Amino acid sequence: MLAPRKKLWSTPKSAIMTASRLANIGKGDVVYDVGCGDGRVLIGLASSQFNDADADADADAIGCQCTNYVGIEIDADRAEEARQNVLAAYESGSLPRKVRIHIMCANALEVDYNEASVIFLYLVQRGLRLMKPILLRGRDSHSCGTKSTYVNGASSTDVQQRQCNGSNLNVSRRTLRVITYMSPFEDEKYVKRELCEVDHQRGAAWPLFLYHF
Repeated sequence: MLAPRKKLWSTPKSAIMTASRLANIGKGDVVYDVGCGDGRVLIGLASSQFNDADADADADAIGCQCTNYVGIEIDADRAEEARQNVLAAYESGSLPRKVRIHIMCANALEVDYNEASVIFLYLVQRGLRLMKPILLRGRDSHSCGTKSTYVNGASSTDVQQRQCNGSNLNVSRRTLRVITYMSPFEDEKYVKRELCEVDHQRGAAWPLFLYHF
């Protein structure tokens, strides 16, 4: 088991919004959710990119929003539930038609993540240990400073500047932004940590961690 399986452990909306802000998701990104369950994280992340934008608008022409999302779910019933929830979001108008959310029923340890630029992980510690070498495979390690908006050592030809939601982000094209919820990677320095309050547990605030791989 990589992720919490009970529905009561589903990712709260506040964590989804915090993850979106930490990762600074924008146009050109490909966002993966490992252990996507009912699809709420993907739908929430995609919806947060457009806010009140017209669901029938050309998403590629609106600012710098991300339009590509992939969910990985090993349980066939949950994967189908996620697909149905995505369809319902399109039909309700909360997701623009240009947004592509693909749900894969697959073992996350056997998936190729080379096209991913942002990955969301709400996994148990064992799951994080198993996923880390897979995510690092084929990627150069970057030495990150104390500021989450820069990756040290990237040349001007390797850096893309994204201006979204009034903020600037300089990130190497080879950098993978990974967000973990609740649990951090062992023996890996995070770029930023942020707490988010959750509605289902008054007074509680749970951490999200941003990593650059």
